Amino acid sequence: MSESPSSGGWLVRQRELRLMLGLLALITLLLILERALPGMADGAVLLSAAVLWLPVLALLFWRRRMARRAWLRVHLRPESPWTRRLRGGLLMLITQALLAAFLALALLVSLARGIPPLTWIVLVLCVPLWAMAWRGLQTYLDRHASEEFLPVTAARLLVWSAAGLLLLGLATWGLWRPLPDLGELSLFEAVRHFAASQEAESPLLRFLLTLTTALDGARHWLAQHWFEGLPGVGLRLVAWMVVLVQEWLFVWPCLLLWEAVSHVVYGHAARPESGPGVA
Repeated sequence: MSESPSSGGWLVRQRELRLMLGLLALITLLLILERALPGMADGAVLLSAAVLWLPVLALLFWRRRMARRAWLRVHLRPESPWTRRLRGGLLMLITQALLAAFLALALLVSLARGIPPLTWIVLVLCVPLWAMAWRGLQTYLDRHASEEFLPVTAARLLVWSAAGLLLLGLATWGLWRPLPDLGELSLFEAVRHFAASQEAESPLLRFLLTLTTALDGARHWLAQHWFEGLPGVGLRLVAWMVVLVQEWLFVWPCLLLWEAVSHVVYGHAARPESGPGVA
């Protein structure tokens, strides 16, 4: 028996609601981590990193397998033994695990350094927009994309679009924040000044914070001394590029977690593999 339009519409609204609740729960978890990280011991920091690492790894590995499957469909015959050999295994898992570890650590350090309240407000306001865009892209691309690769195609398009808008907005806002005046300091003094401003209970987290803030100090110092001949607007543009990198290290892994939650809610990642070369 086919579903009536009203029941189908209710199912769509129910999934959107579950998605929005899931994203709000994720934002709440990240907020709790931000507050708790400075007082955590090494074990708790590693556990928090693992909590962020696992869903990012699962998403990256699934996306990579889907991309490899699409490549194999184009270049190899279904009966070729290389179809099975090249579909992705331990080596792919290791490379994606390393990338996921980098992104999880980048997100963890960003949280430990503190996220501006405006960024959290923007993320909360983006939750309903994400849910509507997710459903809208799935509906639009359903007429154009392959059914098998529709979820990953729509998700990548949404993630790249959302990342571009968020980075542009947050980095532009960061352009008007006051810059530290390092004109009278040497490079060593600037790095030491930034590195000394971070505190954490965990020696591991303190080392990561010291390293990242020292790099920030070096970038700010180089921007002010190598480009000191530029006018004020030019110097701000250089600083804007620095802020853009910093925001990317938070926004990109955060959006990957959003995508992972979205796939779980809609059941995409739970679909069994099909097609040639799949046991």
